[in-house]
Amino acid sequence: MFLQLVTPPLTLPFTAPVIQALSAQARANADSLFLYHPLQVSALVETFWRNRYNAWSAAGGAASAFVAWPEAVTQALLTDAPNTGYILGYDPSTGFPNTSVPASNPTGQAFMPAGETFTPALAQPGISGLGQSNYDHLIYAYLIENTRIYDIFAKVLETYMFTEQLPSPSFAAQQFLRSTEYLMYSDGLPTMVWTTQSRLRRDEIANRLTLYYWMFGLDLSHAPELAIAHPYNKPDASDRDFIPTFEVLASEVWRGIENAKNTSGANATDDEAIATAARRIYDMMATRQLNDNLRREGFRAVCVMSWLHLAVMYDSAIVLALNASASSPEQRLQKIAERVGMSAHTRAKPLFDLSQAFSSLMQSIETGLFNTPGAVATLYTPPSTIEANAEIVIDQYSLATGRDLKAPSVTVTDRATTAPRAARPMPRLPTPSAPPAARALPTPSRGPQPGLHRPNGHAP
Repeated sequence: MFLQLVTPPLTLPFTAPVIQALSAQARANADSLFLYHPLQVSALVETFWRNRYNAWSAAGGAASAFVAWPEAVTQALLTDAPNTGYILGYDPSTGFPNTSVPASNPTGQAFMPAGETFTPALAQPGISGLGQSNYDHLIYAYLIENTRIYDIFAKVLETYMFTEQLPSPSFAAQQFLRSTEYLMYSDGLPTMVWTTQSRLRRDEIANRLTLYYWMFGLDLSHAPELAIAHPYNKPDASDRDFIPTFEVLASEVWRGIENAKNTSGANATDDEAIATAARRIYDMMATRQLNDNLRREGFRAVCVMSWLHLAVMYDSAIVLALNASASSPEQRLQKIAERVGMSAHTRAKPLFDLSQAFSSLMQSIETGLFNTPGAVATLYTPPSTIEANAEIVIDQYSLATGRDLKAPSVTVTDRATTAPRAARPMPRLPTPSAPPAARALPTPSRGPQPGLHRPNGHAP
């Protein structure tokens, strides 16, 4: 959500190229966002939810039962009017409009980096048009959390709270830490749409683990470690066939991409198989989210992970405060982790690179865009943003999971005999079965294990 807030809105049905790097203006927008008062950030969240594109409603379903704060409330918080005092560095008693922030506070600490102009909340491109807004699919939050970013920033906050082991944070870094602690790691205001905690759901981490398993039949790669302190439920009605069905879809799309580039020879592209898999995923997502069920929980997860993701997408105030400048999100995250004695996921790079592309693809599937054979050609026919996005998903998925979606399927054929044999049935998509062992992204290798040897006698 916060990535879309600081960048221009995506075009329906959300198939624009993914954000590989923030532009200079987007970095200024993000630096401004991290300076906002927590109430303003809350008002932005409520406004985003109110204006969001709702696939369920667009398909003829009822409007959401969960209503955002009244627009009069959010507008009052987001408008830099006299005497409101929500923009840092101003005395509300002076009566001057809060249209910008000064270059520095009285002690000389800079609020905004040199050369950047402060962006008022209502001028953020994600809501300035007040049209339909978009936030990432839940699969985005799952992939980002697999990098261990949530646990790493939790440790950063604890280290700042109780020790002096880290460098003294700048004013801007302190504002980031304040909003992060009280909005991302605390119970939200009971009236907020994204508040999904109560006396019955006390543990937000356990709530997200349950949600990921519910929607995708997946656990985080470090779920066993988390479950010790955050035991969670695994609903029986979970989409355990999501990954097998998606891999069928992706493999068939790759076959289409290969054949789209052929100028001669047979074309093995199977539009029917692609549409069948896409429709099956569409039905999985629609069933779990019927009448907007579980969407608030997904919205909260996406908001939290996109806030933390945005903080490492460039050399933000908190990155600079931790001396973690680098050229990519995964390198910044790893440096931050090392500052507090932790380590990011070894495959953090493909996880970051996959997250937004996979989100865009899932959103397109969830709108029903590929439910018929006649509509799937855009997935594999270049040049199109949909096909380019599908290639990113296939490439990065293989790097993140170690499962090669481009490998041709192997067919076992019997020896030729003189006796005729019954015709073999065509391969079918997997059908629901007994709950398998929980899937997860590969866990980073922990090195040689004692007693394990390769057949040639050498230790691994």
